[in-house]
Amino acid sequence: MAFDLADIGARVRAYRLGAGYNADELAARLGVSRAALYRIEQGEIVKIDVIQNIASILGTSLASLLGAGAEYHANAASYQARMQQLEKNASHIVALFSPLSYLLTTEEYDEYLALMIEEAEAPGSRARAGARSDRGTALLETLGQRRIQAREHSPSITCLYSLEELRRLLTLGLVGRLGLPAATVAKRRQAAQRQVEHLARLMRTEPLGIQIGLVENVVPNVAFQLFYQADAVVLGTSPFRIGELPNLDVGVAMITSAKEAVDLHVQLFDRLWSRCKRGTDGARLLEELLD
Repeated sequence: MAFDLADIGARVRAYRLGAGYNADELAARLGVSRAALYRIEQGEIVKIDVIQNIASILGTSLASLLGAGAEYHANAASYQARMQQLEKNASHIVALFSPLSYLLTTEEYDEYLALMIEEAEAPGSRARAGARSDRGTALLETLGQRRIQAREHSPSITCLYSLEELRRLLTLGLVGRLGLPAATVAKRRQAAQRQVEHLARLMRTEPLGIQIGLVENVVPNVAFQLFYQADAVVLGTSPFRIGELPNLDVGVAMITSAKEAVDLHVQLFDRLWSRCKRGTDGARLLEELLD
């Protein structure tokens, strides 16, 4: 079986970010130079025992790093890094996210997401007040890179949203935990409203390369994405949440190109798409929700 060295390197980097290692730290654990680790992450030839050692240090398997079967990711930082890598080579992205698809949010959302991540962390787990975890910081950096990459690469995006998830978002606001002061909650609800207003504008204007559907009834509680590349379709499923009450590390995300898994999710998306509201009909639903 032939392995793609560039893909192996990309997985090494994603798992490294998810494990909270910077390049110097992982290189030291491996007993190699930072330059050697950089070459590995860039897809240069590497011995199998080195990959095995990396897998052990990063808490994953040799099979996952080699791409032999499904990849599994135990936190959002690792999974989002792989999403960025997959999006780079995708001509079309099909997604179902709750409550929002990051690439279709405004830049203001980044500011509030940073606050939500900080609020969601247990106080006892932080080294100092106001500090975010390394994984939270890595996640925010990766998301910013995804936004820039999407502008440059401009893949077409077809995305489904849940009306009930958006209703919850507007009710709670962009908050990382419950019990925040009333004035803070009011401000965060206004921020959530601006995101939904932006989504309604996208549905009404239908920009080139962006298709949005609004589902009024039940949707899966696990987000998924399909990355259409030149010679393959790759599926990613994730329990992680980067909206209100974020969840960055409870659950396991999966990435696979197995035909059965891909086909079942394509069929699921097609069923949901066939009954969703689109265009001005969907925008009207959102505007009614905002009222």
